[in-house]
Amino acid sequence: MQVTFNKKYQPDLGSIALAKIAGVASNGAKCLHQLARLDMNIERIRERIRKSPLRMTRKRDCLLNALLTLDRPVSVEELRVLADLPPSDLVTVYRTIEAFSGIGIVQGIPLESGGTIYELTEPGDHHHHLICRVCHKTERLDVCMGKELEQKAHNLGFRDVTHVMEVYGSCKDCE
Repeated sequence: MQVTFNKKYQPDLGSIALAKIAGVASNGAKCLHQLARLDMNIERIRERIRKSPLRMTRKRDCLLNALLTLDRPVSVEELRVLADLPPSDLVTVYRTIEAFSGIGIVQGIPLESGGTIYELTEPGDHHHHLICRVCHKTERLDVCMGKELEQKAHNLGFRDVTHVMEVYGSCKDCE
């Protein structure tokens, strides 16, 4: 089954990517690097949505657009506000995040407090985070010991192993 876009609400992901880069980049080299990475992400995200059973509604489109403009993970409530949805749509935001997570384009990042923040991610991308306990500033860590941990678990008789690993501390601004 393919995603059907209502013609009235079809997203323009390319324009959103350019707007995101314009708002984030402070120099040309950084801008070109981010634009190349973002274009690849958007195309893979677009392809993943097309191949999924999700139907892109106006609200899902608003939430996807909001996620595309972010340069940091956010809570569901922050995402609802950024997508300009009313408070009564909070359940819709949770369901959409769950649907997007299910097709691999959103990743939840657990906080020590028990909450979760979310970020758009390229399908198939696997990484961890360094998270400030105070302000929740999040840095991507492109390091994973998953293979070693899975092998150790396998040696101990565990099967169908997955892992979640986040590192917490205080950032320099919150020390």
